[in-house]
Amino acid sequence: MSTVKLSTVKIPAVAPRRPDEREPDLTSMYVIHRAMLADLRRLAAACARGGRDGPVRAYTAALLTEVHHHHANEDDLLWPVIERTAGHAVDLSPYTDDHQALGPVLDRCRAALDRDLAALGHALTELLELLDDHIAEEESELFPIIFRFVPYEAYAWVEKQVGKRATPRQLMFTVPWLLRYATPEEGARLLTAASPPLRLLVPALRLRYAHREMRTFG
Repeated sequence: MSTVKLSTVKIPAVAPRRPDEREPDLTSMYVIHRAMLADLRRLAAACARGGRDGPVRAYTAALLTEVHHHHANEDDLLWPVIERTAGHAVDLSPYTDDHQALGPVLDRCRAALDRDLAALGHALTELLELLDDHIAEEESELFPIIFRFVPYEAYAWVEKQVGKRATPRQLMFTVPWLLRYATPEEGARLLTAASPPLRLLVPALRLRYAHREMRTFG
């Protein structure tokens, strides 16, 4: 479930952002949101038309892992940083409530991986509708709060911790997946934040992902 913490992380003391400080760069959040919604739509459509069974299920499993980790990282890393910088100026309960609702839907999607594609498609559509509403609310209401209160370095720390949690196997999907949905400018920002060894692997990872995408969606 998305509300389960991946690991215990000590959140550093963070002072609220001063007006003269840089705003946090939320490029990764925008790209992740775009990628999750776009792929859920594509997978639901592939299930409806009876796509290639094995590739569709394998890609879906990887995507569900991404959705789970993204929201667990928000619960475990981003929310505490916002709370430390914004104090009582923001109520995070609507966003955490959405995450609690997400867990059972993710469980139904995972269970549907062992059923026919039509059932999987219905489960993915339910997840898509929930995430679509949640993401719209985050970007319109929560992101302005992050820009106002969270310093650039504090958000960069969150992203660094997220990167440390990702396994090598997960990165093999995550990196080219995000670059697939990033604009050239966004892609350059994402790669700047990546480690040098990972940047060297990007061409091979992109090629591997392109083959996987072709098998899944045609």
